[in-house]
Amino acid sequence: MAWGFVTFRKLPPLGMLRSFEAAARHISFARAGDELGVTAAAVSQQVKALEEHLGQSLFLRRPQGLSLTEAGLSYLTVIRDAFDRLGAGTDEIFHGRSAADVSVRVTAGFAHLWLGPRLPRFLKQHPGIRLRLLTTLWTPLEIDREADFEIRCGIGAWPQLTAYRLTRDRLFPVCAPALLGDHPRPLPPEIVAGQRLIHVASFAEGWPDWFRGAGCPAGEAAGAIVFDTASLAVDLALAGGGFMLGRSCFIDDLLREGRLVAPCAAKIKSSEAFYLVERAGERLAPPAQTLRDWILAEAQLSPEISKQNR
Repeated sequence: MAWGFVTFRKLPPLGMLRSFEAAARHISFARAGDELGVTAAAVSQQVKALEEHLGQSLFLRRPQGLSLTEAGLSYLTVIRDAFDRLGAGTDEIFHGRSAADVSVRVTAGFAHLWLGPRLPRFLKQHPGIRLRLLTTLWTPLEIDREADFEIRCGIGAWPQLTAYRLTRDRLFPVCAPALLGDHPRPLPPEIVAGQRLIHVASFAEGWPDWFRGAGCPAGEAAGAIVFDTASLAVDLALAGGGFMLGRSCFIDDLLREGRLVAPCAAKIKSSEAFYLVERAGERLAPPAQTLRDWILAEAQLSPEISKQNR
């Protein structure tokens, strides 16, 4: 008598499937190799072995590059679904998480000033997804084991992680309208240098960088206050406690609402940006994919990033 489980012997090895899925997603053996930590030749060999195992070509190899065959495209859908189900089942059984749970680690400032105001729209569209936000102040090297993915600030280069850029920020002074009084705008940088300046310690650039960009020696005649998260700095600026070096992704909405004003014309580009990062080569469970794709779409709607992508 033949038992049903013997048919599993006909399944291709997992390494072949991973190589094919990554190559099909990137349409590149080289980029798939970067993701998996192997050479392009190794990925090519694994895909070739898979094609021999299946008896069909999955890619068309042309001088101008790769493309999926019809069979390859159909098989990619099957493999992605299988990986998604495997990941979701592993989390549910061994990590005690429901298949509807999504856990995201995000910097406190981004959670408060960018993600939080947008989340009600997502929750209304997807009422069955249970969301857990884990906030942090500093960017770790690896993704938290409890998180499906993270949103972090940096230059976009983290080992073994895939990063999607969310923001392209400019930095410039902002303050509460009441602080300007009768001063005409734009204010000269020298006037700002004499005000109480609010600093955020967690970013690479700060007030000295803006003053250099504006052609003015930095000065802090009225003292300064330093926060380790942007959300507290914005709260103090809204309350009229001083001038803050605003980051466009955090303060654009507040400027449109008139709750903050930009008194100076000079702006500098930030070397850092916020990125959504996930473990390279791992497939997210469907609810996490849904949130990930929604965040990426929201980022494209922001004026600063959409202008850069035109």
